Amino acid sequence: MRKILWRAGTGCAAAILVAGTYWMLGTGALAAQPQLTGKLTRLAGTIKGLQRSYVLYIPADLKPGAPLLFMFHGSGGDGASTREVTGYGFDVLADRDKFVVAYPDGIETTWNDCRKASPQPAHVMNIDDETFIEAIIAQTAKNYGIDTKRVFAAGHSNGGQLAYRLAMERPKEFAGIAAISASIPTPDNLSCTKSDIAIPAMVINGTADPINPFKGGMVTLGPFTKLGNVISTRATAEYFAKIDGQTGLPVTMMLPHHDARDPTSVERISWEMPGKPPVVMYQVNKGGHVVPNPNYLHPEVLGGQTKDLDAPVAIWDFFSKLPPRN
Repeated sequence: MRKILWRAGTGCAAAILVAGTYWMLGTGALAAQPQLTGKLTRLAGTIKGLQRSYVLYIPADLKPGAPLLFMFHGSGGDGASTREVTGYGFDVLADRDKFVVAYPDGIETTWNDCRKASPQPAHVMNIDDETFIEAIIAQTAKNYGIDTKRVFAAGHSNGGQLAYRLAMERPKEFAGIAAISASIPTPDNLSCTKSDIAIPAMVINGTADPINPFKGGMVTLGPFTKLGNVISTRATAEYFAKIDGQTGLPVTMMLPHHDARDPTSVERISWEMPGKPPVVMYQVNKGGHVVPNPNYLHPEVLGGQTKDLDAPVAIWDFFSKLPPRN
């Protein structure tokens, strides 16, 4: 195993304030800073000649054998800012259910995902993010005794694309994945090798996403940056359903609508045959390129933000019920 020297700094998470999240397409607003009781630790080290860093949220009274959940930021963000973008939802849940949350930093605020046409720095430089993530797992297991059979990967946008990469190329290292505002690249735009090994998966996409088209097509960041074509949200979920052996018809249910003034609605479409890895797709009607949660308001330019779905809660509820990876 590659030997990596990590340097750490710690502090009380409740005392740490994020000044504001920078997005390529605008800034959002945090409704309130939650009262957290855990510890925030920033670590950095050199992997394959590159300085890499990440933030860990460690709940109080953590016991050995706890799960580890990765949350990967979108392009233009970093580990610290994605805590805010998710409304600190994963940290609140970690306090309650005692698991570790890792928020890694991408190279030049990007990840090396599976989109062949991506002009983002991490992809152009062919950064080995997988070795970085494996090093985080090993270090967290050493320091905190996490259960390496209960490691989960979630991400938004470029981070969701990274979750797909891990599902395709490192499926035996993760007990489940979740992607928000991301769809699998089309075959001509796919630079990863599919293992087609079963893995539980969740997809959360908005039908009015201005960046990642819900029905498939060209992914764009503004008028000039194109990242290649992706398949539809439904086809993405069906890919995982097929490799997971889900041969039955999916079940669709409408989530309760909480605010008559909210133009969005959410459908939960699930493939959940007994004895097979489950697949869940949330279709956010009129939803945009956002992480739905009640504590952070995304920039309007990214599209609608539903009040009917709390993504961190839905993702952790999904992950927490999954069995350990074999």
